[in-house]
Amino acid sequence: MDCRQVTFSPEKSQERIHQALQVFPRLLLMRILAFALHLLGARRKEVAALVGLPQESVKTLLRVILRDGFPAVRDRRLSSSPPVGVAPPSHSQISVRRDHEGWIIEFGTQGQTLRIPATHPVQARTVVLSLLNAGTLSAQQCASALGISPAHCRELARKLTNYDVAQSLLDKREGQRRDYRVGPQQKAEIIQQLTARAVTGHSTSSEVLAEQVNERTQAGLSARTIRWHIRNLGLSNIRNTLPELVDALKKTPTDRC
Repeated sequence: MDCRQVTFSPEKSQERIHQALQVFPRLLLMRILAFALHLLGARRKEVAALVGLPQESVKTLLRVILRDGFPAVRDRRLSSSPPVGVAPPSHSQISVRRDHEGWIIEFGTQGQTLRIPATHPVQARTVVLSLLNAGTLSAQQCASALGISPAHCRELARKLTNYDVAQSLLDKREGQRRDYRVGPQQKAEIIQQLTARAVTGHSTSSEVLAEQVNERTQAGLSARTIRWHIRNLGLSNIRNTLPELVDALKKTPTDRC
């Protein structure tokens, strides 16, 4: 096997080894890597330097593995632990599923169930991805429950190990939070377009409003930014109340000072 054309990423290597260390003891993982590097053609001296083991230990490890097979990967001086080769496969006792009411996490034979309402998606992601990090749920199980890809699950789970929920799981796609692009002119146009369209029965969708505001102010705002400012300005319910108010005022005599 010729690996000279393969590009190895130190960043990806560090990330993957970090994930593997959540499952494997460090020494066992280094012995596996040493054997793999030997198979790929690396010299024993280089292998020893990469995995942080003495060169003689690597030499002995390779000899024993080629003689006894996979059980020899484990350091058999640790006799208090059962051999890796004879360990029975473990099956997760925890399962997760989604229904119309939310998420249901069942703790197997314990008969305990955790229910998370559909209105609490961040809580669901936190719990499910924490169970993925703990090794009690697979990435595929998490992906099925959360409605995202297994790769995205692993990425979010990795972030959750390094950062708190606010930095790793909250949706940051909330549009323009600062006013350097949405000044008084743009805000006035948002209000004007929203109220005029609500009164006349035209569409007040954020996509239509973004198109009209951008046409008049050349601001280049997204529909998400428009929605955020409508909420921030307290105009979310004006679509329903404004037409009734206008009709009532039409029936009321003009105020006289």
